[in-house]
Amino acid sequence: MSVAGSTLHNMEATLTPAEILWLRMSALGLDVDSVEDQPAQLPNPLPGAARIAATASRMLAVQGQDWRSARWALGVRTPGTTVNDLHEAFNTGLIVRSWPMRGTIHLLAAEDIGWMQRATNRRVLSGAAKRREFLGITDTALDTLIDTSLEALREKKSLKRDELAEAWTAAGIEWKSNWRYHLIWWMCQNGLTVQGPVSEQGEPRLVLADEWIPSPKNLEGEEALQELAARYAAARGAVSAQDLAWWAGLTATEARAGLKLATETGQLVECSTTRDEKPVTLWVDPRLLDKTSQPDKEDWLLLPSFDEHLLGYQNRAPQLSPEHLDRIVPGRNGMFLATIVHGGRVVGTWKKGSRKDEGLIGTPLPAESIATGSAQLQHRAGAWGAFHGLGDTQFGTATTSA
Repeated sequence: MSVAGSTLHNMEATLTPAEILWLRMSALGLDVDSVEDQPAQLPNPLPGAARIAATASRMLAVQGQDWRSARWALGVRTPGTTVNDLHEAFNTGLIVRSWPMRGTIHLLAAEDIGWMQRATNRRVLSGAAKRREFLGITDTALDTLIDTSLEALREKKSLKRDELAEAWTAAGIEWKSNWRYHLIWWMCQNGLTVQGPVSEQGEPRLVLADEWIPSPKNLEGEEALQELAARYAAARGAVSAQDLAWWAGLTATEARAGLKLATETGQLVECSTTRDEKPVTLWVDPRLLDKTSQPDKEDWLLLPSFDEHLLGYQNRAPQLSPEHLDRIVPGRNGMFLATIVHGGRVVGTWKKGSRKDEGLIGTPLPAESIATGSAQLQHRAGAWGAFHGLGDTQFGTATTSA
């Protein structure tokens, strides 16, 4: 088994930081072979919506709190598709937006939302009652709001957030503005609803889960933990039990149990690395270790805010120097900026210019330069523009450092 020029033959394989980085980029669908733009007119065995859905399924889940960024997270991993393909995947029930774990909204395959919630809900839901007490939502009010919401959805089939609130008012319910997010989260987190079809404004509308998802995957207990561990590692590369526990909101015991089950069935293999002069066990999908292609150390990427390139792990050191974290998450407020990635490492941030006619603007991290990647970054900006239907999109560099 060859990884970036090293020969790895068994469970005793020791991975270097460079090898961990390459395994992660390959698993994330961000190696050069995965993201190289493919002309849309080339024949493809699957239509765009199905390809987007396949990417979502392979990734298991991608963060979805920023709608534009979440769409590009799937688009950058599915070359040749457009935002209209992604909307079609939503409108045909292939993918949904909901809260599969950690109380954090994600995009994922529709068939996966139910079993993932059942595997992770216990810890997420434990603090909900205290939150409702803070908001002033009584148990009686909660029941009335849910009953009214489900009745309105059965009648209208889908609702925007404002339309849902209008149904509460029409039913004579006295509600507060800060209740709405919690009620939508609660109904989705408990598998009553999901965000499915895309509205005219581009945000997914709320629908009844049992009507919108006719064939959910049914996994429980150890089988669900095994599936979660195997698919997480397959889409993230070399990962630790701590990475899985953090990402899925599992206990350390649950994470280790899932990884053990997936290892016993051959879905994963154990490797090791050294951090702070201490050995650390990592798990890898063996299919990644069988790859013989070399990573392109000169490749440049434009990744969205909240991308799994960073959000998919507790330990992000292979992808980002720890001293730069404050540049990516200003004020440590949980808001991850869009990143410029060179050879798998974060070297800058980017954003859309404030004027409508402006393109994308990149800012290098301290002691980093993005000048040598200008041609590739212009190419990536063009791919971003094509995906969003914005036509030719230019890439420029900010005059001040991040």
